[in-house]
Order: sequence, then C-alpha cells, then structure tokens
Amino acid sequence: MSCLARFRQRAVYRISRCYSTSSQGIIHDGVHYKADEFTNVRPSILSHLSRNIYLQPNHPISIVRSLIESHFGSSFVPITALPPIVTPRQNFDELEFPADHPGRRPSDSYYLNKDWMLRTHTSAHEVQVFRSGIPQWLLSADVYRRDEIDRSHYPVFHQMEGARVVEPSEMGELAKENDELQRSLSEANIQVDDVSTIGEANPYQKWHNREHAQLVNDNLKHSLNGMIYSLFGTLAATKKSSGPLKVRWIDAYFPWTSPSYEVEVLFDGKWLEILGCGVMQQPALTRSSAYLVYVLVRD
Repeated sequence: MSCLARFRQRAVYRISRCYSTSSQGIIHDGVHYKADEFTNVRPSILSHLSRNIYLQPNHPISIVRSLIESHFGSSFVPITALPPIVTPRQNFDELEFPADHPGRRPSDSYYLNKDWMLRTHTSAHEVQVFRSGIPQWLLSADVYRRDEIDRSHYPVFHQMEGARVVEPSEMGELAKENDELQRSLSEANIQVDDVSTIGEANPYQKWHNREHAQLVNDNLKHSLNGMIYSLFGTLAATKKSSGPLKVRWIDAYFPWTSPSYEVEVLFDGKWLEILGCGVMQQPALTRSSAYLVYVLVRD
C-alpha cells in the first residue's frame, strides 16, 4: 500500500528529455541499461516515456480514464504512475506466456537489453499490484509495441486495465450484486448479443469451483456492460435512430485469462472492438496469493 502512495505522487506531467543513448547503452532517469544483442529501442520511442498524456486533464485519453474511474467509484484504487520499463519476466513469464509466443521477439517488442524492456501491455504489472494487497484497482499507462504505423496502429498507445479479487467467502454477496447489476441493465437502453461460449476452447479453469467461476464470469460481464453503457449510452441516444446501444461479446484468447472475451460496440454500422477481458489464470494469481480475479484490458 505504501508503494501505491509513492507511485501516485510520481504522477507528474513532464515532457523534458530524461534519456540518452549511445553504442554502450541507454540512460533513462539516471539508470544505465547496457546494450546487447536485444537492444532495439529508438530515441524517437524513448522520447514518449515521460509525456504522460493520459494524465493531462483535457486530453481525450485522460477524459476517458476519468469517466471510467468515476463509473467504478472509490472502491477501485486508481494507479497511474508505474514505470514503463519492466523485465521480460513481468511482461511475459508471470502471465503464462509460452516460451515461443511471438510477442517475445525483438521484432514485436522494444528491448533496452535482454533483461529490460518497454511494457507491451498494462498486464505486465498485474502480479506486482496483486502482491501489494489491493483487491480492486484500475491501472492506466502508456504501452509500447513494434507495430507498423497506419490509421489504427502506432508503436505507442495507451491501455486502462481493471481487476477485482474475489474471495470464496464473498460469493453470496457477489450473487446479490449480479442480480442488482442485471436488473439495472434490463432498464437501460442497451441490447447485448452474447455469442461467447464456455467449452473446450474457452473453459472455466479446472482449479476453480464451477459455481464460483460462473458467478465471477457473470459479474465480469454485467460490470463491463454497465461501464460500456455509461460511456456509449448517451452517444446512442443522440443518434437519429432511437434504437438501443448494441454490444456484442465473442470468444477470445489471452495467455493469462480463461475464459477470455472481446467486446464490441456497433458504431456507424460497424462493430468496433473496445476491450478484451477474462478471468485470470490461477497459476499467475498463486504467485501473488490472490484467489479469483477477473481482468479488464482496454486498448
């Protein structure tokens, strides 16, 4: 908990240069990272590390972050200043990424050297935050991938991730919460088309009580449908058509969650993917002594 307070104090808005590069390595915030065969991060990418545009009050990304934080309320702790340089263990190993996953390749990710890299997703901090003992949190950050630049891709982008730890003793309350969320959604102008499945390709985890897994799965879906409606419901109401906001759930795959889903919203006649989510793999949680967690990742 004290680490979180320190991180939040570091949430400053600075654009000044705080890095240098040479054939011997990279210096960032006074720390020297020795170059090796993995080193591939460019000065143009390093220049983004201190911009923190997701914290600038009038920036669109910051506005969306604030709206989501407001929707989930004070019970979810906002985390906004974890450093972007992580280890491959944090970014991949602790999240059950297989050794041959393409995301590990230097062609896909930015490495300062073989031991340090730029996070490719906010999930690189999941186990770290769970270990701190925070049961419910929302984490916002800049992330980095070696994407080709086009109208929908850029090597630097932002994610917001939320997670909630659910203990076995809380399942009764979770069932009541599910009923309340479902009742609220039934009164909202939203149409949810859930074509996702639970089965061999997208299973509940074998070490989870099936009834508990279903309660958590339902809570994940109800909670995110409510958040989506709070973000997009007003937009749907302003359209000439008075129809409901249309949301679609489909199966997905992420190495560190099962079951896993992607969620889309119908916008201007096209399905727009807005988030991926799922129930975190228990082996990853065991490393942090957490019981049962669902995870939202928003690109």
